[in-house]
Amino acid sequence: MRLAQIIIILFFFLSLNSPAKKPDFFNVEKQWVDSLMENMSLKEKVGQLIMVTTYPSQGEANEQQIISYIKKHHIGGVLFLRNSPSQIISSVQRYQSAAAVPLFMALDAENGLSFRLDSVIRYPHAMGLGALKDDSLIYRMGREVGQQLRTLGLNLNFAPVADVNSNPQNPIINYRSFGENPHRVAAKSLALAKGMMDEQIIVSAKHFPGHGDTQYDSHLTLPAVNRTYAQLDTIDFVPFKTVIDSGINGIMSAHISLPLVDGSGAPGTLSKRVMTDILRDSLGFEGIVFSDGMNMRGITRDYNEAEAAVKAIQAGVDVIEFVLNPGLVSNAIVNAVESGELSAEMIDKKCRKILLAKKWAQTDKPVEADEWKQELTKGAHQLTSRYLYEKSLTVVENHDDFIPLKRLDTLRIASVAVGADHETPFQEMLEKYTTVDHYNLKSDVRIPELESLKNILKSYNLVVVSVHGTTLSARKNFGVKPMHAEAVSQIINDNPSILTFFSNPYSIELYNGVDKAESVIIAYGEDELYQQYAAQLVFGAIGADGQLPVSVGKRYDEGHGITVHPSGRLKYTIPEEVGVQSELLKSKIDSFARYGIRDTIFPGCQVLLAKNGKVFFHEPYGFFTYDSVVPLNKEHVYDWASLTKIVGPLPLLMKAVEDSLINIDAPFSSYWPDFRNTDKANFTFREVLAHQARLRPWIAFYLDTLMMDYQRRRRIFRNHPTPGFSKRMSNSWYVNDGFKYHIFSEIKKSELLRTNDYAYSGLAFYIMPDLLENVTGIDYEQNLTNNFLLPLGATTVMYNPYRSLRYSQIVPTEVDQYFRKELLQGFVHDEGAAMMGGVSGHAGLFGNTNDLAKIMQLYLQKGYYGDLNYLDGSTLDEFTRVQFPENENRRGLGFDKPYIDNHEEELDDAYPAVAVSEHSFGHSGFTGTFAWADPENELLFIFMSNRVYPSRENTKLFGKNFRPELQQAVYECLGSFE
Repeated sequence: MRLAQIIIILFFFLSLNSPAKKPDFFNVEKQWVDSLMENMSLKEKVGQLIMVTTYPSQGEANEQQIISYIKKHHIGGVLFLRNSPSQIISSVQRYQSAAAVPLFMALDAENGLSFRLDSVIRYPHAMGLGALKDDSLIYRMGREVGQQLRTLGLNLNFAPVADVNSNPQNPIINYRSFGENPHRVAAKSLALAKGMMDEQIIVSAKHFPGHGDTQYDSHLTLPAVNRTYAQLDTIDFVPFKTVIDSGINGIMSAHISLPLVDGSGAPGTLSKRVMTDILRDSLGFEGIVFSDGMNMRGITRDYNEAEAAVKAIQAGVDVIEFVLNPGLVSNAIVNAVESGELSAEMIDKKCRKILLAKKWAQTDKPVEADEWKQELTKGAHQLTSRYLYEKSLTVVENHDDFIPLKRLDTLRIASVAVGADHETPFQEMLEKYTTVDHYNLKSDVRIPELESLKNILKSYNLVVVSVHGTTLSARKNFGVKPMHAEAVSQIINDNPSILTFFSNPYSIELYNGVDKAESVIIAYGEDELYQQYAAQLVFGAIGADGQLPVSVGKRYDEGHGITVHPSGRLKYTIPEEVGVQSELLKSKIDSFARYGIRDTIFPGCQVLLAKNGKVFFHEPYGFFTYDSVVPLNKEHVYDWASLTKIVGPLPLLMKAVEDSLINIDAPFSSYWPDFRNTDKANFTFREVLAHQARLRPWIAFYLDTLMMDYQRRRRIFRNHPTPGFSKRMSNSWYVNDGFKYHIFSEIKKSELLRTNDYAYSGLAFYIMPDLLENVTGIDYEQNLTNNFLLPLGATTVMYNPYRSLRYSQIVPTEVDQYFRKELLQGFVHDEGAAMMGGVSGHAGLFGNTNDLAKIMQLYLQKGYYGDLNYLDGSTLDEFTRVQFPENENRRGLGFDKPYIDNHEEELDDAYPAVAVSEHSFGHSGFTGTFAWADPENELLFIFMSNRVYPSRENTKLFGKNFRPELQQAVYECLGSFE
């Protein structure tokens, strides 16, 4: 990218002091052209100067008509309008087969193929591209657009738009322009044109002499630009001079008059003064001049088609575009030559130039009609599109560096989508970072609805307002409704606000008090990617350095833009951004997921992958249960089981160590006095956390209760809440509030193992919440929630989610036929944790996959996330290293680690995947959950499933080595995209 940027800059500056460069097509081997010219009749040569327009969607009759034009009138080119790629491929093949001379196959792909076609990659419109600092991205876009055109068999693009938009009310150019600064427009026009020409595409910079200072649409009338030559030379001509000097191969004329330059009042297309004296002689352009559409009222108002065509040829135009009656036009031009009105030499010169260009841009056969999608939507092109959207975002207000947002735990956030009838992609992305309550002011909002919303918003301390439903066109005030403008002004006046415009920046003039918002973001349209990236900008996953390409009245000058730096929260992107090929990765993970569901390893699963702080894959598969009724989605909450150990007590423990409240090399009994004067008095905290304290792996506390008689059981369980029985462990059962002390006693009395070999045990983690409360003086759940989860925005992470969430949000675990006798959904699966009232250090936490990723990313980033340092990097280094390798114990402090010498194992014998680094760490959960972080690869791997449904007897997840094999497949995809 850096090399491309240097090339563009050099081209720009060299063009200021060097003669115009001849287009490259003049350098092709001329034998083919000479041979053709020798055998062409005048009518055939004239045909090369004519382009017609086709609508393949209109069916076979239209195609047959075009074919007849090709055969009968020898037309030189076809312009495709609104269409589908498969239709174009089919038509291109038919038209080229019918032509004796290869055709220009053209598209108006100003900002990529999506300008005219469906089912293709979208790039931002020119005004959004005008906000970019990095023109090499636009060059890259040009290369890709060129490749996409050639995939369809097209060789001519009527782009870039090189008009300098000087009039905010311009009804036809406006957002199609790179901006109002001639030099900005010049640099970006050159970058886009150069990219396409480097893919052997004929381009046509438009609309010369410049359509940017008009208040009327040349499709509907003949606009006038009342500028002197000197003014045109310093504004409108600048982009055209730049691309001409750099060897552009095509330019399109404009149907506008220049009264102060050509007193005849003729449209520029028909003006010899404009097309020859200025464009050819003064600016030195030697390429092909294409007319704008000859069906437009800027021409047809005063001229018939035949008359206009002859005049355009006389003026200096080479190709007459959008011809409705090619026979009539062809005959008129032939007659003009035969009568001496036009010279045969002129026709020969134009025809020769066109043939040279066709030879230079000769296309291969397009792809087959069923193969285009892969070529037109490839990951590399999607990545460029995403970069362009992301990096064009422009911040025009940011009082006291309000964004990226800080201290999420202090914010109660509402979002208001003005002009949107449904939840928007912007709102959906906001939710990935924290809890946001969403509201909409619909297109037909009335005053009572606004007043009601204003009352609701009083309970929030931040309102994120987004403007939707406007138009990019200046017509009818950009589609801004007065009621919407008033609503925006009132909301930002009454509340601390962030205001985001998904609209034409000129439209901001129609809103009062915009600067009262804490931050104002401009996205140059309502495209989904603009909405997603604007939300990521609010939370600091990305930064912004876009610059306004136009002035917004007296509020903001052209070039204004406030730089915002990212703050280290997760970014959401596609695999290619982290060097992974989308198709390869998806095919592998899809295959594993299908296999897992088909072989009843689990009824459904989720996979989330992040690299370098970027979530590049997150997909749910399957259903809640095998009956396939409730499909999984990304927001569903899982019982994390033993992942609780590293998410619940462990961060609080690490913080306590940093605060010198706990010494991990001191006896555990120093902080849990109940172990003093017992056989558990001397093992250290370090040994406990590394599972080397001789504690038994587990105690089935619930088993004894199953053997009790009714009266004894009644002292422990009730089927409804009563005093002393407030801790709920299922839909139907409550446990004695003090039963956890019985559990503590049983742990205290339990026998120790004979040796201090590694033995995984959760017993000490039962104790951790109470121990941490004693040490810190803060309620365990409050400490975890207030000091870690809420600041992280991990708001779905909680104990006992049945209290806060709907069952439809929670993935069920087991149908417990032995202890609680019901389907467990929202109640912890682990019996011991259930008998603790759902809150334990070894199990009990629930959450969605995305929130788990935030916590794991905090660990990967050595304790930093968002705007806060939660933990010191040295603490994470200590807790995630192997503690007792001499004892063949792989464990860190609380964290699981790969097998010792794992990389030397075969995959069947490895844990987790063979490819993970020795510095990686994570944990698994009994219910089918798994989270693993690899600092060396900056890779995060999260797998969620409810493999225990309907029964824990299903151990296929382990028996088939499913997770290590899936994780290994992910590693094999790393580096697959360059």
